[in-house]
Amino acid sequence: MSNSYTVRLLVNGVPHVSLVTSSHGDASIADFFRDRPIDDILAEKGAILFRGFPISQDQEFSQLVSCLAKEELSYQERSTQRKKTAKGVYTSTEYPAAKTIANHSENAFQRVVPGKILFYAHQAALKGGETPIADNARVLSLIDDDIVSDFRQKGIRYLRNFDGGFDLSWQEAFQTESKSEVESYCNKNAIDCEWLSDSHLRTSQLRNAIRRHPLTGQEVWFNQLHLFHITNLELPVRQALLASLGRDLLPRHAVYGTGEEIPDEVADHIRAALVEAELVFPWQTGDVLIADNILVSHGRKPFEGERAVRVALIDPVYPSTEEKSYAHL
Repeated sequence: MSNSYTVRLLVNGVPHVSLVTSSHGDASIADFFRDRPIDDILAEKGAILFRGFPISQDQEFSQLVSCLAKEELSYQERSTQRKKTAKGVYTSTEYPAAKTIANHSENAFQRVVPGKILFYAHQAALKGGETPIADNARVLSLIDDDIVSDFRQKGIRYLRNFDGGFDLSWQEAFQTESKSEVESYCNKNAIDCEWLSDSHLRTSQLRNAIRRHPLTGQEVWFNQLHLFHITNLELPVRQALLASLGRDLLPRHAVYGTGEEIPDEVADHIRAALVEAELVFPWQTGDVLIADNILVSHGRKPFEGERAVRVALIDPVYPSTEEKSYAHL
């Protein structure tokens, strides 16, 4: 990288995110990665916040994404509502402004996951709306050893019911109107699926809770059990869903790979570890954050005023032959 860029820690003493600025008006984010592969830089730094670079439109962000992507990612098996704003670019979330989204790695419940996630602050919120990030290796170190051991042995089973009532419909989640295409996707991605009716699809998939980074071999906490687990819902909503649907028909839930329930206190302990590890920084309009999706998790704080943050997912990471098998379960 040239002398056109200034690189420093975003927060002193926090090594997993760097701030990059430039005093040259023609400096580009793409050029920053010209002399050294983006994979190597992100494996070392985790995440990089670019501030003051000439990106002010979704189309410009889309061009950056295309420039940096080694492989495009098919955005299927969705778990949240998003709107496409440009090629490869989506709204980060349609979740209500008053709500917090806990830290997580994007699509960590899938078999093939995004290797990198890019955010663009098209418009920073008047107040709040930060995208906190956390070092997933530190998250792992903060979780009790006995809890980690249980997940190493048992894995996580993600359970979903798509019926268009309380969550995404199967058509929206899988981006198709074809049942056979859904079945083909599930078969390729180790997902058990069952049609309970024309409009109701139930899925179950067994995944690891811990993953090794494909480049460094570092172990990290990598899953979304805390988002799928029923305790992620506010108590009145949780009680109402259990009363009306029962556990088997919940829109989403997470259990151990054995089928045993994950205790509420375990899910709460994991959320606490994620909060303890998070770093919160204020967005400035025009900021671009590029993160290694394996090493770094992200969330969203409540906000006031208009907020427009875009997201792009690139460079799929495929399962390693070294990953733990749960065929015995």
